[in-house]
Amino acid sequence: MNSLLIYNPIAGVDRNRNSQIGRTVRALAGNGGELTVYQTRYKGDAAEYICSKDMSRFDKIICCGGDGTLHEVVNALMRKDIKIPLGYIPQGTTNDYAKNLGISKKNAIECVKKGKTVSIDVGLFNDEYFNYVAAFGAFTAVSFATPQKFKNVLGYCAYLLEGIKSLGNIVPKHIRCQLEDSTIEDDVVIGMVTNALSVGGFSGLKQQATKLDDGMMEYLFIKMPQNVTDLQPIITLLTNGKVDDRYMYVGKTRKLCIQSKPMEWTLDGENGGSFERVEIEVLSKALNIIVGTE
Repeated sequence: MNSLLIYNPIAGVDRNRNSQIGRTVRALAGNGGELTVYQTRYKGDAAEYICSKDMSRFDKIICCGGDGTLHEVVNALMRKDIKIPLGYIPQGTTNDYAKNLGISKKNAIECVKKGKTVSIDVGLFNDEYFNYVAAFGAFTAVSFATPQKFKNVLGYCAYLLEGIKSLGNIVPKHIRCQLEDSTIEDDVVIGMVTNALSVGGFSGLKQQATKLDDGMMEYLFIKMPQNVTDLQPIITLLTNGKVDDRYMYVGKTRKLCIQSKPMEWTLDGENGGSFERVEIEVLSKALNIIVGTE
């Protein structure tokens, strides 16, 4: 079996990255077959490499890095319509997506070697793909606004510190969201379209019965609080996975369109750009990925 390992040398908080990647290469090379290793040099390099090379000789592609590196790899695979199974060894700061796949830093290599390949949904955001979340509003810019050096040193604390700093600057976004059978128009402070069991430490809302391969994505829009005291019950509801129509809009959809004044979006924790209109749809079972062993 021939495998391609693409790894980001600056992802995560591990100070022993060189020894870690050495252990990873030895473990994968010892699995038999040929292992090709490619180290990314800059943002976008992983996608460029996949799109410029013949991937047909590989039986498996393995991404070693954070959610941003995985985002690049998946976009390249989707654009080239590559169906080769994708393995993921998380080395980022939060690794939200890995948690949804039952993968951790401890079991990742074993998952790549022995895990089960499944077909899961992918989101399409205008002309870019995303794995687990497209979001806007309060806190969503934190992941790409936090300098990489702080992420590496402080880890998840860096995100929390940046989030606290933005509390006093919450500005609502007026949106018009056209769903398949209804329309939402309101002032909201946070908006997320997800294909995930958890995002940013929040578990999925219990009434959603989230699945990664059902051809549906979940949307969550938090209404602008009437006052600051409303923030705490909202946070408590999200933490407990509960829904309250007084504070939020929640549901499932195959596609939606959101119009607003220009606003910043984040895709899988990375800067997704500023848009007045976005169209989001689900591509059912479009990605073959290796999940955690049971």
